[in-house]
Amino acid sequence: MSLGNQKMRLEGGLVNRNKPVKFAFDGKSYSGFEGDTLASALLANGVHLVGRSFKYHRPRGILAAGAEEPNALVELGQKNRLTPNVQATVQELYDGLTAQSQNRWPSLRFDLMAVNNLFSRFLTAGFYYKTFMWPAGAWEFYEKFIRRAAGMGKGTHLSDPDTYEHVHDHTDLLVIGGGAAGMVAALTAAEAGKRVLLVEQDSRLGGALLHEQGEIDGQEIALWREEMIAKLAAHPNITILSRTTAFGLYENNIVGCLERVQDHVKLPEAHVPRQRLRHVRAEKILIATGAFERPFIFGNNDLPGILLASAAAAYVHRYGVLPGKRMVLYTSTDYGYEVAEGLLKAGVKLAAIIDRRALLSEKSYTFVRAAGIPIYPGHEVVSAKGHQHIHRVVIRARDGRDTRDIHLPCDCLIQSAGFSPVVHLQSQRGIRPVYNAVLDAYLPGKGADEAHAITGSAAGYEGRKDVIAHAVKAARYLIGDLKTAPRVHAPKGEAPAEPLGPTSGKCFIDFQHDVTRADIEQGMREGFKSPEHVKRYTTQGMAADQGKTGNINALKVMAETDPAITMGLSTTTFRPPYTPLTIGAVAGRGIMGELRPTRLSPFHDCHVRAGAEFITAGDWLRPWYYPKAGEDVTAAYIRETGEVRDGVGMVDVSSLGKIDIQGPDAAEFLNRVYVNGWKTLAVGKARYGLMLRDDGMVMDDGTTWRLGDQQYFMTTTTTGAGAVMRHLEYLLQVNWPELKVHITSVTDEWGG
Repeated sequence: MSLGNQKMRLEGGLVNRNKPVKFAFDGKSYSGFEGDTLASALLANGVHLVGRSFKYHRPRGILAAGAEEPNALVELGQKNRLTPNVQATVQELYDGLTAQSQNRWPSLRFDLMAVNNLFSRFLTAGFYYKTFMWPAGAWEFYEKFIRRAAGMGKGTHLSDPDTYEHVHDHTDLLVIGGGAAGMVAALTAAEAGKRVLLVEQDSRLGGALLHEQGEIDGQEIALWREEMIAKLAAHPNITILSRTTAFGLYENNIVGCLERVQDHVKLPEAHVPRQRLRHVRAEKILIATGAFERPFIFGNNDLPGILLASAAAAYVHRYGVLPGKRMVLYTSTDYGYEVAEGLLKAGVKLAAIIDRRALLSEKSYTFVRAAGIPIYPGHEVVSAKGHQHIHRVVIRARDGRDTRDIHLPCDCLIQSAGFSPVVHLQSQRGIRPVYNAVLDAYLPGKGADEAHAITGSAAGYEGRKDVIAHAVKAARYLIGDLKTAPRVHAPKGEAPAEPLGPTSGKCFIDFQHDVTRADIEQGMREGFKSPEHVKRYTTQGMAADQGKTGNINALKVMAETDPAITMGLSTTTFRPPYTPLTIGAVAGRGIMGELRPTRLSPFHDCHVRAGAEFITAGDWLRPWYYPKAGEDVTAAYIRETGEVRDGVGMVDVSSLGKIDIQGPDAAEFLNRVYVNGWKTLAVGKARYGLMLRDDGMVMDDGTTWRLGDQQYFMTTTTTGAGAVMRHLEYLLQVNWPELKVHITSVTDEWGG
């Protein structure tokens, strides 16, 4: 086993050190191990600068270790396999991987566009609404530069060589999340005889247990985790889908899941899809998506070398990577001390601990005090210092009695400001999260469908014992063993809002879009009081990470800026997809000639002989115009219009949908379907009809003929034929089964 140039690699971890791999980043070769992510391998090689921010092109480093990462977005692959905006924290490392940093020119270390940072006072929130409005005729000149600056990565115009497919799954219980709660719930339901589908976005089950230290039921976490994984894998009622993200929760318990089948190999195996879009139909759904750690707000909090505490724990314990040689912990939670204890046991040195709380619990204080680590209770970080990497932090006492600044040298700052339950999927169904002052977090709101439940950290629970107990109850509720759904952990009481404190330098809320504390305060001063309005004015939460790390901090700034606003405000609306999807996965096998069947009119050959140019209308190929030599479409339609006006014309309407409606209740059926009446229509006559949806909007229109006392011939628009047929079948089978009516699609039987 050779570590190569991996100067920050530690012993231990879950990587396979018997399988070293080579990869390239920005044209330079590095080494890592199977089981690494691109982010962990870069850190192992001492690479912290991985990208540039959107607006100011400021240096950006790795902040997190999962799907919440806002900074480490790279272009993966080359040529026709180039994929932009890939999170380095979730991309598995493979031999031959090639990645490029984004949004920089000419290079990552020397980015000329960083000059934007010098003019940041002119590029504040909403500047584009004010700057490019004059002179009125100059917009087309501005537009070229604005469009060129838009976006982060650049896609490819080459055809995608990979294949994709759609799969439909059916299960009794879908468990989303393979951490402690998800695994326990899946096993509980499976042992009760239910078919369980367990999806996990990571390459392996375990969630936070892959890096947490301690015990569960008297066993070391690693042993308990592996035994649980073995039980799940061996159970006949459980199907495990790793590398699979549940990105959308839709009506009727349909969940969209993206399975990354071959994103962890250099060249996908032939005849095996790169990705699968799975349409999961579940009788019951359990959401066990965990929680994201939040960063603090302080000056220059975007510098490379500043990480979340949970991310530091993941890199040290799961990947065997040291994020820095002189690390400082900044915390306001006991969890920060749990991380510190685990790091110390792994041989990592901490230079200091800064705690915003003046009073520390004995539990958190004991171990680190024995290790001789300097602790600064009641202090806060005012700013971080450095250029392309953090070099020191400036701290100050919070009580104001001592206004002196203390400078602490460091090359890595890890921070723990609390956790935010991942409630995105539930929120997609219109269930707003509710703020809990005691936990300082937004918890799942009430109003969930009886077929849904949320558990574990996503339900506000913190201790592993409480997480597991709640997961068992949630699973028993969904399989019918318990009549009442277990409650989320929402302790009652009031907690005074923590002031954000003084800062020096830019304080970033949305790291990728360069949204600062000052931007949000400016938006508030300019009249934007709603989170949705602030989001759109400042672009907070609109980047690729969709505000996973920044939304709560943005609300905190809003609440502190305007006393009339409280944290009781709801978050902005979470919409699918939870994480980005590739267009290929959405298309599936429906690409190029396989996109849809091509339907031809009975007169198609006649149109070809007449020299028609065709357009597609739904599945149909319809004649557009009939050009003569040298004519374009404009000249052709002018000529054809004159010929029809002076003579006669014929139109082919064979593509219109045609439905035969028969039965003694046919007229009554049409009366209910259309807004106008049909019982008085004489045999042999036709009438125009307008069909509405349940919400009153127009669904389709067309003419319907009465061919006999109990027979009608309905026509629909070309593209609406299939939807109308399904609608009529639904009405007869579900809404009005008492009507004696039979309908048949006869579109292919008739031409006209």
